[in-house]
Amino acid sequence: MRTSLLLKIAAVLMVVVTIFTLASCSLFDEPAEEETTTERPAVALEARPETTAQVVAYFNKVVNNIKASRPGVSSSRSYDVKNVDTGDTAEAKALIQFAKSFSEALEKVKDSKEYGENLNDFLPLKGTDTVSRLTEADVVSAELTDVEDDQYVYDVHIVLQNSAERNGSVSNAFDFNIEKSEVLDTFTDYKDSVEVGDYNVSYDECEIFARVNKETNQVLSLNYVMNASVTASVSFCGSLADLGETDVSFTLREERSFNDFVWEEPTEAETAAE
Repeated sequence: MRTSLLLKIAAVLMVVVTIFTLASCSLFDEPAEEETTTERPAVALEARPETTAQVVAYFNKVVNNIKASRPGVSSSRSYDVKNVDTGDTAEAKALIQFAKSFSEALEKVKDSKEYGENLNDFLPLKGTDTVSRLTEADVVSAELTDVEDDQYVYDVHIVLQNSAERNGSVSNAFDFNIEKSEVLDTFTDYKDSVEVGDYNVSYDECEIFARVNKETNQVLSLNYVMNASVTASVSFCGSLADLGETDVSFTLREERSFNDFVWEEPTEAETAAE
């Protein structure tokens, strides 16, 4: 009887010791350290531009380096017609059709250049070795901001002064891709419904957006928005002849983007894989 009691006590003690041992292992083991990664702080290549004049000078410097360094780059261009000035219902339809026709006269373009190719005729200012000749007097505002989710990148946003003609502020940063004679010639395709005598253009609220690696001053993307306010003298023909002559106004919005910059010469393996 006594032996049986002792065996029971010993068994209970063994269970308790085993549980305690297992518990102590988990209690006193060093907790596994969580892996943490710390981003290296960005180090800008030069002092941060603050004033309008400094931002414009910085923009000129980094974009003009594109043609000097000849990176690979792709581009796209598109057009849209907005703010069509309309009258009554019938006239509205005619004017909208006119504006759409104007847009159709301009083609959408996509193109690209390989690393090392000459870019003088690819980016503004076409036919020159510069991309921008902007001065402080050409702009309404020029702002540089840090990109919230990327400490290595600046965003540059420039709004240009309005210009009533091509030799104004806009001409120091934008190309004029379509000649007036080309557009007027295109409207011969619509002679059954509309004839265009002439048109005038002013350039309003044109903008440039650039994204730049602050550590290298290399441009990552470059986007142009040109708003051309068009006023045209129009004579309606055929089924629209009752509308007679009228002045038509609308805004032609051109967006041109340069992306996918390749700032280092591709290796033979990279070239072969393309």
